[in-house]
Amino acid sequence: MKPEALPAGVYCADPWAADLAEGLGADDTVVLVGTGLTAIDAALLLDAQGSAGHILATSRRGLSPRRHVDGALAHRGVSDKPQGGLTDLVRHVRNRASTEGWRCAVDELRPVTQMLWSAASQDLRGRFLRHLRPYWDVHRHRLAPAVADRVKALVATGRLTFAAGKIVSAEADGPQAKLTWRPRGETATVVTHAARIVNCTGPQGDLLRSEEPLVKHLLAAGLIRPDPLRLGVDVDAQSRVIRADGTPDDRIHCIGPMTRGGLWEVVAVPDIRVQSWDLARRLSNAQWVGGEGL
Repeated sequence: MKPEALPAGVYCADPWAADLAEGLGADDTVVLVGTGLTAIDAALLLDAQGSAGHILATSRRGLSPRRHVDGALAHRGVSDKPQGGLTDLVRHVRNRASTEGWRCAVDELRPVTQMLWSAASQDLRGRFLRHLRPYWDVHRHRLAPAVADRVKALVATGRLTFAAGKIVSAEADGPQAKLTWRPRGETATVVTHAARIVNCTGPQGDLLRSEEPLVKHLLAAGLIRPDPLRLGVDVDAQSRVIRADGTPDDRIHCIGPMTRGGLWEVVAVPDIRVQSWDLARRLSNAQWVGGEGL
């Protein structure tokens, strides 16, 4: 899909744009590319801005975030990480889900998720991303009950549809776009005429595809490099970025979701809080060792 070939105003790269629903009629269809939390945000924003047309959210598997439960009892996390490969991990989660519920089965892995990731080979990590990541994301990153209710209502009234499929092409069709896509598991294609196509694939983790000026400058200067799986910035265990020549930089540190390649579970606030605290302690200690004090 080449956005520049579409009529002006059809493609929207910002799913949180203040004018996302501007110019849309009651019979217009909006296509959301992606079915995760970003797509949920876009669908609710379109509804809040008065868009009354149909919203089609599509991704390869068509999976959408699951509902969280308020007031559920907290579950203690496992103290030892499950042993074995991906098949063993899936079996462990399924067994726990059958007795304790899927939310517990996922939540109790939180204390050991980073250990599981760090112990995994690059090949194993790649297999997880290809085959299990979509399922992990929709069960791990859930919707607040009030948000889930709004989404359920949009689906029940036919305003919002989640579909699994692959976009084949998108071309101009008058003031709109003619979107051709293939539903998952089928050979025939479907044509959807869209008044707006919204990119809801989430933040761009692949640095080599980023259009952010700072990222492009740091890459060009060799001050940072992508992690092996291109999930974000390559960092060492001390949160120092790894330069293009493979050496860590003591002056530049990176924390948060852009360090997923090394930690994976570093998106939620509790994990970022721990990462920030660890970095702050290291920097403070470095100042003392250097004789500068605080």
